[in-house]
Amino acid sequence: MLSRNDLDERQLAAIAFASGGEDTLLVADIGTGKTVIAYTVMLDALRAGRVKRWLVAAPLMVAEDTWRNEFLKWTHLHNLHVTIACGSAANRSAIIDKGSDITVINYENLAWLFKEYPNLRGTADTLPFDGLVCDEIDKLKDISSNRFKQIRNRIKHFRMRIGMTGSILPNELTEIWGQAYMVDAGQSFADDKLSDGTRVGRSFIKWRRKYFFPVDYKQYDWRPFSDSEKRIIARLSGLAFRLPAQGLPQVVRTTPYMLNLPDGIRKLYTELEREYVTELADAAGNVHEIDAINSGTLKGKLQQICAGFSYIDDNPERDAIWHSYDKYEWLEGLHRSLGLQLLVVYYFNEELNELKRRYPGIPYLGAGLSATKKCEIINRWNHGFIPLLPIHAQSAGHGLNLQLSGAHHIAFLTQPWSGGLWSQVVGRLARLGQAARQVFVHTALYRNTVDEEVDGIVREKIRRREYFNSRLEQ
Repeated sequence: MLSRNDLDERQLAAIAFASGGEDTLLVADIGTGKTVIAYTVMLDALRAGRVKRWLVAAPLMVAEDTWRNEFLKWTHLHNLHVTIACGSAANRSAIIDKGSDITVINYENLAWLFKEYPNLRGTADTLPFDGLVCDEIDKLKDISSNRFKQIRNRIKHFRMRIGMTGSILPNELTEIWGQAYMVDAGQSFADDKLSDGTRVGRSFIKWRRKYFFPVDYKQYDWRPFSDSEKRIIARLSGLAFRLPAQGLPQVVRTTPYMLNLPDGIRKLYTELEREYVTELADAAGNVHEIDAINSGTLKGKLQQICAGFSYIDDNPERDAIWHSYDKYEWLEGLHRSLGLQLLVVYYFNEELNELKRRYPGIPYLGAGLSATKKCEIINRWNHGFIPLLPIHAQSAGHGLNLQLSGAHHIAFLTQPWSGGLWSQVVGRLARLGQAARQVFVHTALYRNTVDEEVDGIVREKIRRREYFNSRLEQ
C-alpha cells in the first residue's frame, strides 16, 4: 500500500502547480502517475472547500479500470467517495444522486449528463458538480464535434478545471486551442490581438487567424507562421505543467517485416487507388463493387486490403472478402519465436474476427465488454495467464496498466494514423512498473502501399510531439 510520502518530487510539484490556480493543463508522459496526481489535487480542493463535487470525464475503459482502482492503492485517498457513472441511464442517475465526492463518467455519456442536468437560463445551472477533470483531453480537440460544443456551453460553471494528456499536440498545432479552452475557457489567448487591433478573445476563428494562414482558396488548409509554435507555447506557460517521464523502459521499434502484395491483390489495390472504385467476387462468385467517395475513405479501404480483406459495401452485415493472411502467418511466427506474452493491436473488427477464428476463445480488450470482464482479462494478463491479447487501438489504447507481468512485446496488425494514439497504445507496456528495460514494437508492412505511408506519418508525428513537449519543459 502506498502513501502520500511515496509521491516523488516531480509529482508533488505538479500537485502544487494545480492546487495553486483554478485551471491546469497537466502534460505528463505515460506512466508518470497522472491519475494519482489528479486524485490528490481533488482531495486537497475538497478539504479546502474550493470544490464541493468533482466530475471526471475519461475514455470508457480508463473510467472503469484506472479511475475505479487507482485511489484504492493510496492510503491518503481512502476516505474519498468515488463512483463510476457508466452503464444504463438509470444506473448513472442513481450513482450521481448519491452525492459522492468524485464521479467518473465516460465521454460518450456527457451529452446525456448535460441534458439530464440542464442549464436553466435566468436561474441556475443544475449540474451538481463544480470541479472538472478531463482525462485524455485530446478527446476534446475537435471543436466541431458535438462533444466539444456541449462541454463548451457549460465550462464556466466549473470553479476548478484540470486537463490531462500526454501531449497537447496530438496531430496538428491547430488542435491545441480546443484542449486549452476546455481547461481555461479561452483565457490563455484572450488578450491576443489581430493585426487590425481586434482582440482574439475566445474565438477559434480569430485565434487561427492570429497564428496561421490559409494555403488554399477555400481556406480549408491552414499552416502556422514561422514563430507561431514559440508564441503559442509562451501563452500556455501559465496554464500547462510539463511532467516528463523518468526511468521508463526504452521503446524499441524493430525493423518492419516487409511483405509483397500478391499480383492479383496488387492489381486490385492499384485500380482502387487510381479509380476510387473496383470490383471483386466473393466465395459464391457474386461480384461486389468497392468504391471510395473521397480520399479519406480511399485510405481506409486501402488499409483494409493491407489488413488482408475488404468489407463489402453493399452488405448490411459488413461481411468481408479476404485476400491474404500473410500478416497472421507473420504474427504466429513472431509469437512462436518469442515464446513470450504478446500484445496484438488491431484496428478493424474483422481483424479481431480472424484472430478469434485462429484462436478460439481468445480474450481481447475492445468494445462490447462489461467492466467486470475487462478487469478480469487485465488481471489475468498481468499475472501472465494470457499468452496473446488483442487490444483495440482506439477503445482500449488509453490508461490501462498492462505491464505488471513484465510483458514487453507489442505487434501492430494495422497501425493508426495518429501518433498520439500509437504512443498511448505502446504506453500500455512502456510505463512505470515494467520490469523489462526495453519494450519492443513489431510491425509488418506491405511494400509500396498505405502501410508504409502510415508508418512514415506516425514516426514524424511522434518526433514532433516529443519536440513540442521538450519545448514546454524549457
